[in-house]
Amino acid sequence: MKKNDNLVIGIGSPYISDDAIGIRVVESIMKMELPNVDAEEASVSGLDMIEKMLDYQRVVVVDSIVSGEREPGTILVLTPEDFAHTVHGTNPHETNIATAMELGRLLEPERFPKQIFFVAVEALNVVDICEEMTPAVNAALPVAVQTVLRLLS
Repeated sequence: MKKNDNLVIGIGSPYISDDAIGIRVVESIMKMELPNVDAEEASVSGLDMIEKMLDYQRVVVVDSIVSGEREPGTILVLTPEDFAHTVHGTNPHETNIATAMELGRLLEPERFPKQIFFVAVEALNVVDICEEMTPAVNAALPVAVQTVLRLLS
């Protein structure tokens, strides 16, 4: 089956407060039934991401981030180049996203996406088991969805 050109991956857990933001964005995108866009929830990272991305032209990954440097709900748009300084040899079970992206480009240069974006939403709570996001992150949900739509256009 031929895939669409675009993929939106929402990473996280719907049961861990703000960690659900990636899943919630993808749920919103799925409801829109956009042409030429696949959307998928994922609870994986690292090497597992390579296979999910193959054969797409553009991929947008949405996830929470905890930097402690920004207000909760702040949205960042990043590219693999923003993570280049974190690429390193590692245990395959603990491969970070930057190392996985570089490996994907090396192993499958013809099948790996030409464009990859990360929409990162600053989280406040990624510890507590709770199906509700904190107010600041919940308020950022429609803005994160619009950010993804802009990246897809």
